[in-house]
Order: sequence, then C-alpha cells, then structure tokens
Amino acid sequence: MKQFIVFLFAISVMACSGGGDPAPAPIPQPPTINVADLVKKVWSASSAQWDGVAKYDKSSTSNVVQGYSQYKLDLSTAGSVKLTEFDGKVFTGNYSVATDGKTLTLSSLTSAEGAPTGTGGTITFTILTTPTATTLSLQQTAAYVKASSAIVKLALVNP
Repeated sequence: MKQFIVFLFAISVMACSGGGDPAPAPIPQPPTINVADLVKKVWSASSAQWDGVAKYDKSSTSNVVQGYSQYKLDLSTAGSVKLTEFDGKVFTGNYSVATDGKTLTLSSLTSAEGAPTGTGGTITFTILTTPTATTLSLQQTAAYVKASSAIVKLALVNP
C-alpha cells in the first residue's frame, strides 16, 4: 500500500510540474528608431565646417561666416522644408529621409530668385549620427558653390 501511495505521489508531482522546464521569458527588443520622426523639428546651426575648416561656432564671437547665426532648417512639417541659408536667403521645397535613416534629401527647393546656387533645387546630406531630441549632424554629399565649393558639415540643434 505504501508503494502505491508513493507511486501516486510521484505521478502527481510530475503532472503538476508540466514535465519540463518552463518556456524562457521573451527578450525585449529595443525600439526601432525612426529617423524621419526624429528630424521632424526646426533646427539651427551650432557649428559649421567647410572641408573640415571651422567657419562658425555658436559659442564663438569671432566666426569666419557669421551668417550661420541665422541658418534654419525647418523640417517640422513632414515632407515640407523651409531652409534659411547662411546668406539669409529662404527656400522652400520638399524633404525625405532614406528608409535606412542615413540620407536627408531636400528637393524642389525654390524662392523668388530660384533654386540655391549650383544645386538644381536639390541638396543631399549624409546623416552622420542618429539624431537625438536636440541634435542633428549632417554633411553635404557634394561640394556647395555657396560655400566656396566645399563640403559642408553642420552640427544642428533644436533648442
């Protein structure tokens, strides 16, 4: 009789235990970063370089190109851009962010005087690092006539 009770106890313990290890808890995946959402702000210049030479730093009082103090890149409306260049000229057009989040393209840029000099209405930037809520780092993919035909690198901020 004791053997029968021990046998029943062993069977009930095995039945309650599920017969094996419980399934491991799922590992939470990091959230997907949507660069198109992160850039959707109004940006101003914190610093600017032309071919690696500093031309503007917001914290400096002796800038080579003081006009960057008025530079604005307004991407706050999805797909629409308003660009205020360092020379004060304002252009409107469209923008898009590549699906890989590494390229920002401003297109159909125009103003009363036409497109920005030498661009045909399109300026393309490489997004150098993943944008944050307050910073955006860009580098033009082609030399820019208005910047002495240099490659422009911008550190932008959203106050």
